[in-house]
Amino acid sequence: MLDKTPFYATSGGQSGDTGALEDNEHIAIVKETSKFYDINLSKIVVENSTVKQGQKIQAIVVNRNEIEKHHSATHLLQSALKMVLGDTVAQAGSLNDTSKLRFDFTYPKAMTEAQINEVEDLVNSMIARGISGDVEELPIEEAKNKGAIAMFGEKYGDSVRVVSFGDVSVEFCGGTHVKNTHDIGSIYITKESGVSAGVRRIEAVCGLAAIEYTNSIIKKYQDVQAELKNKDAISGIKKLKEQVKELKKEVELAQSQTAAPVYEEMIGDTKVVVDIVENGDIKKIVDDLKNANEKLAVLLLQAKGEKVMLVAGSKNTSVKAGDWIKTIAPIVVGGGGGRPDFAQAGGKDVSKINDAKAQALAYAKENI
Repeated sequence: MLDKTPFYATSGGQSGDTGALEDNEHIAIVKETSKFYDINLSKIVVENSTVKQGQKIQAIVVNRNEIEKHHSATHLLQSALKMVLGDTVAQAGSLNDTSKLRFDFTYPKAMTEAQINEVEDLVNSMIARGISGDVEELPIEEAKNKGAIAMFGEKYGDSVRVVSFGDVSVEFCGGTHVKNTHDIGSIYITKESGVSAGVRRIEAVCGLAAIEYTNSIIKKYQDVQAELKNKDAISGIKKLKEQVKELKKEVELAQSQTAAPVYEEMIGDTKVVVDIVENGDIKKIVDDLKNANEKLAVLLLQAKGEKVMLVAGSKNTSVKAGDWIKTIAPIVVGGGGGRPDFAQAGGKDVSKINDAKAQALAYAKENI
């Protein structure tokens, strides 16, 4: 504890200050500052030196500037949200540190992309205008008459601290702020999400964190360009999508050419097709066979890793596909069903697939 301290303690959503203690030479690192019984206490790390009671030291704050940028941006953000979403928006919590801001507010639904962009543009325009900041100690009624926004649920005394940025933002606040909105630099909203019923959250960066954010995006875009071997990333992605589309067509064609069933026979005037198919979409094969034949009973099996897929179809025959599948599927430890003209099932025992094929053919011969 210092008799007079420049270190701001964590409160009101603003992170506490860090820095150093010096006495001609470096004495200690200030890791964090918190408030205990309304006293600012700093947690310090002392290395190769001593700290004594009554010692005169120089206290140096190192993280304040970036925190102030995020805190002031939060005030501007609340004003912009009210402009875009309406005056029912109210603060429900906040966090400001050196690398980000987080603002929770009351709103019944997720913001649209257009609303998020409009809020971001509004805050950046407030920053670009270079609005001077003003801090006043006012009687609470005078502050209310001035239109200052109070934090819901907070208790205030007869005199309150009011932070203003022109007529854009006027709020009750005990934290530290930039002297001019120019100092914030710029803001980027990085995320909008839900916290609880009726409460939304915006996360954003400004100051040095905004520069790091934009640099990371530029780097990612450059990596995309390098991978695509195309300076126009959008054009390169469209080209890749067309290539994928063509390759899918080639694969489907190749599968259809290798997927024709090997075994088929005529039982009277009915074509019976029962086979194990290695490649292709057996549902499509069954449909194609039904379209190509007037009287058909077909049951196809296909091994898919450790499982078996079965599809049956019937057209103008006495064989009911649903009953056929229900009879054969248990052989491969499976089950399924369907309509008289189409049915499908899945099984778990690939080792029984040949037995299932034999039984399926026998069933067809018995029921036609």
